[in-house]
Amino acid sequence: MKTTTYPTIGWGKETFLPLALTETTCKFEWTVQPGGSVPTHLHKESDEPFEVLEGELVFIVAGKAVVIRAGETITIPHMVPHSLHNKSNAEVRCRVSYTPAADQSKFFQVLIFLKENSIEGMGAMFRTMYICDQLGYREFSTVTGGMKAFMGLLIGCFRLLAPLNGWAKLVKQFVQEKVKPHLQVQL
Repeated sequence: MKTTTYPTIGWGKETFLPLALTETTCKFEWTVQPGGSVPTHLHKESDEPFEVLEGELVFIVAGKAVVIRAGETITIPHMVPHSLHNKSNAEVRCRVSYTPAADQSKFFQVLIFLKENSIEGMGAMFRTMYICDQLGYREFSTVTGGMKAFMGLLIGCFRLLAPLNGWAKLVKQFVQEKVKPHLQVQL
């Protein structure tokens, strides 16, 4: 059985080490530095189980605070707004998955492609959002409130500026290097 090893990717105070990226499985190890957080969002199609391996995270789930410590688990059901915060002075490490995977694995595959092309950090995140949008990948994480309008405006700017800043070429390169070979193997 073939085992795939993925690189660590990340931005800000977060890093992700993908463990399994398939059409049906998206599983990764997620590390959050002290002070790191994820704004309120929801997943339309996927439940999100977390297993805290080290440290503790504060989850705000449907408006209620829940602290999850090392050795504990929590599953956030799809369509439930939630945010996460590392309010401690220590790094937090979790194992996270999406069930069913929807298009989360494709999102991480784009991030890995960009890292292979020396594009990392928030720049990779923004380019990934653009590439996924252009390829029609399903949105798997939806921010809420005023952030939703801001993200819509941001994607609109990406679409407008992509031909000028080289991002449109990245879409073509990703399709040529990663999507087409995968389709040929399936045929």
